[in-house]
Order: sequence, then structure tokens, then C-alpha cells
Amino acid sequence: MTEKNHSTLTTAPVPRYTLIWIGVLIGVAFYFSDAFIDSLVFNEAPVLDQLLHPTVHKQWDRLIVLVFSVGFGIYAYTVMRREQAASVRAHKAEKRLEVLFNSAAEFIFIIDTEGTILRANQNVFTNSGYSSDEVIGKNIKEFFTPDSRHACDCCFPVLRERGHNRTEIDFVRKDGSIINMECSATAVPNEQGAFTSFLIIQRDITERLQAARDLEESERLFRAIFNSTYQFIGVLDLEGTILKVNQSALDSFGANETDIVGKLFWETPWWTHSPQLQQRLKDGIMEAARGKLVRFEGEHFSKDGRSIFVDTSLKPVFNEQGETVMIIPEGRDITERKQAEAKAQRMQEESAHMMRISTMGEMASGLAHELNQPLTALVSYCGTALQMARDTPSLPREYFDILERASGQAHRAGDVIRHLREFLSKGSNNNARIVLDDLIQGVIDFISWEVRDSDIQITFLPGSPGCEVFVGKVQIEQVLINLIRNSIEAIRQAGIPNGQVEIKTRPAADGSIEVAVADNGPGIDSTVANSLFEPYQTSKEEGMGMGLSISRSIIEAHNGKLWTDEQRQQGALFCLSLPGCD
Repeated sequence: MTEKNHSTLTTAPVPRYTLIWIGVLIGVAFYFSDAFIDSLVFNEAPVLDQLLHPTVHKQWDRLIVLVFSVGFGIYAYTVMRREQAASVRAHKAEKRLEVLFNSAAEFIFIIDTEGTILRANQNVFTNSGYSSDEVIGKNIKEFFTPDSRHACDCCFPVLRERGHNRTEIDFVRKDGSIINMECSATAVPNEQGAFTSFLIIQRDITERLQAARDLEESERLFRAIFNSTYQFIGVLDLEGTILKVNQSALDSFGANETDIVGKLFWETPWWTHSPQLQQRLKDGIMEAARGKLVRFEGEHFSKDGRSIFVDTSLKPVFNEQGETVMIIPEGRDITERKQAEAKAQRMQEESAHMMRISTMGEMASGLAHELNQPLTALVSYCGTALQMARDTPSLPREYFDILERASGQAHRAGDVIRHLREFLSKGSNNNARIVLDDLIQGVIDFISWEVRDSDIQITFLPGSPGCEVFVGKVQIEQVLINLIRNSIEAIRQAGIPNGQVEIKTRPAADGSIEVAVADNGPGIDSTVANSLFEPYQTSKEEGMGMGLSISRSIIEAHNGKLWTDEQRQQGALFCLSLPGCD
């Protein structure tokens, strides 16, 4: 115990009216004393006569003394009863205070102005392991860690000045373990108002601090997961105001948390580009606030202007009563999935297109075969007619001109049909030595009919006469036709008058032969410039985006190169090189 037990205040109860009887006896004693004094000292009448036959004056005197004595007894009795009742109440209050002092769950100390412990409650000894002799009379700082002692030294001046203070300290038990405690100090003034002692109450906050640390760790872990996920996640109230947002969402759109939190979700940079998506989001938040899961997809734009497709979901969060208390918006980047779906769609369309081309090729091959015979007969008939005309005298010269032009056109039609059959032939991809300029001229002759009725002019400037390459003729023709047609279609699509397509060849220093196809069209679209040769990349309205990819594959299969000049200011320029033959 902190102090020796108080002795029980057992004042013997005074019997009722005892003091009154004492007063009466005192009065009677005064009465008889007065009679004896008058008889013995003043030699008046005998005592018996004084008692039995007092004078009127004596009788009143003795009666007054008797009355005052009884009154004094009554007064003394009343005062003593009050003091006794007050003493009993004080004793009971002291006992109650002692019980409260020792039954408190906190550590309670009473210290002097220097920090010496004057008194401590029972909980101090029970939970610290120290005995009363080890605590009472010691400085309270002896039971603190060094850091807490320093904090205590800093707090004492404030305590002496203000009369109260509060801090957190670490209390060291007898076994060396530490208790985290919240320390509250209050000054106790004396009758003159000076602070002579202090009441120290220390509450164990170890569990509270541990709970706070656990909560902080849980919050840190949650925040780490929240911010490291690739999905865009946030927290909304039921009105759509953003309460939290993760770092992935902020980074993808170049936003700051301070600029986002507190705003309505649909007014943030993720949605302001599209009024339709904003309205869809507003409607979705209203549905989610009613407890419904909402999900929709939309196109957004990143901080660098890149298009991002996001699968957005709005998930309601319910309390124990089943009421919606918040909304969790999640956004998943599905750009790759959308691109894969678009790629698959284009592949499907390209496959169908290839099937149609294959069918058309077979039909064209059959048609070319069927036309070849009548054209051969027509050439033969024209030759025969021309020979007969020469053997017939006196025919007008115009007949000869007509027959010669008809024969020439029949030969030209036969050459076109033969070229078409070679281009469509499945067995014509075997490599051979070919003069490249002649091959290019043949391609121009083959494709010139496409620009016959337009103002587009195709010009060929051969610069490598006689230079041969070892290639598959039809495949290289396919590449050249694709490049020339791209230029023609770009000029037509842009509506440029006096279109020019120019093809040049020249031998390179490394022994290869370079071919350049240039035009005065609109040039290469900057949005596809970096991925021009990738599959399914096109700027044409009806293009499939496969021509340049296939063309590069063909040229690289022949150990050559195909590239574009990105620095060209007007029109487009495509170049290819093929190894020359020794």
C-alpha cells in the first residue's frame, strides 16, 4: 500500500441528552454550593434553612444559574453532535477516496515540486512490479526511459507555470519492459494558492499505439496495393465526388491528386473530352448509388494524346444495413484487346479480300486464256488481210494504214493478256536474271491504262541501263505496282490537279540498284509515319494496310531494302534497293 491504513475514527457516541443532564447537575451543584458558601463563608442562616427557606433574591439567582447551566448543556450537546457528524462524513469520504485512488486502472502519483513521489496508488505496484518502498520517496523520472526523462524536464517548467500539462512517456517496469503511457499532470495549490504538489495520472496507451501502428501499416499496405495496380481505381461518394484516386489513374492522364480530389468525377480530365461519355458516367453513378453494378466502355486520351480504350465499372459499397455508402470506380485499359479485336477483324476482312482476289485471279486467268485464242486469230487475220491487200493493186493507202493499226493493237492486246497471265501464274515466282529498267517499263505499260483518262502522268527516268537483278519477276512487279498505285490513289484522293508520278533508277555504290517512286501528292500522314510498314496501317479510306508490309517482306526476301524519305517536303518518296548481278 502507498501509506499505512488510517486508524478508524471511533469516537464513542454520547448518550442522548447526557449533556443536558450534565447541565442540570451543574445547575444543582451551583445551587447547593451557593447555599453552603452563604452559610459557611458569610455566616448566614444554616445550610438547611438556606435550602428550604431561601430569600426571593437568592431563589432567583440560583434559578437563573440552573437555567443557564441547562442551556449550556444543550448548546454543548448540539455542537458536539455536529462535530461528530462532520468527522464521520470526513472519514467516510476519505475511505471512498482511498478506494477510488487504489482501484483506478491508471497509475496515479502525488509528487512534490521536485518530482519526488509522495504517494502512489495500488495499480502502480501491481502492474510495475515495484514495491512501495521502491517507489515512495524516489524521483518519478527514475522510472522513465532517457527520452521520456528529457521530455519530462521540458514539461516541468510549463507545469509549474500553468498548473497543468500533458505528454506521452515510456514507463520502465521492474522487469525492464516498457509501457507506453499518456501522462497528465495537474498542480495542487495550498491555501495561499502556491503549487506545492502535483497529481500525476498515467494511462497505459500501449494497445492504442499498437493499434495505431497496425492501422498505419494496414493503410500503407492498402495504399501500396491501391497505387501499384495497373487498373484505374478511386472512391466516390454517392454524389459522384472523388474522395480518393490511385496513382495509376493520375499518371496515365498527367493529373495531380490535389487537383482531382473533391471534384465531381465527370468534370475531371478523363471525361471532359466527350460530352456523351460524361452523360453516360452521370447516369451510371446515379444507378450505382441505387445499388446497381454499372459497366461500360469508352475511348479516352492520355496526357501525350494517345487514344486509350477503358472498360469502366462503378461498383456500389454497402454497409451492414444494405445501404449504399460509397462507389468504387474502376477503369481497365483494354486498348490492346481492342487493337487485337480490330486486327482480327481486319485479318478476317483481308482474308475475305484475298479470297475474292484469288477468285478474281482465277477468273482473270481463265478469261486471259479464253481471250488469247481469239486475239491470236485476230492477229493472224490482220496479218493475212494486210498481205492480201499488198497483193491487190490499186487499193487506197488508207486501207493499209487501218490494217496496220488494227494489227498493232491486236499485238498490243496480246502482249497485255500474256503479261496478265504471267502475273497471275502460280509458277512464275522462280528467280531469274532480269534487266530492272525493262521490268519497270513493262510495269508502267501494264498500269498506264489506269491513268489514261486522267490528268495524272507517269514518268520513267531509267538510270541503270542494262543492269540486271536476280529476282522473282512477278513479285518485284507486284511491289512496283503497289507503290505506283499508292501514289495514283493518294493524288486522286487529295484531288490534286496535274498529278505527277516519277520513277527513277540508279546504281548505288554498294553494287545494288536503287529505284525511287516519287509523287506530288499530299505526302505521308504523320499519324501512321512511324508504323507505315506494319500490318494493317493505312491512311486510305478503303485500304487494308497490307500492301507496304507485304512489299517490304518481298524486297527483304530478295536481300534488298524498302524505305521512305520522311524529310520530303512535298508528296511521298519511296525507295527500294536490290542487289545487282555481277
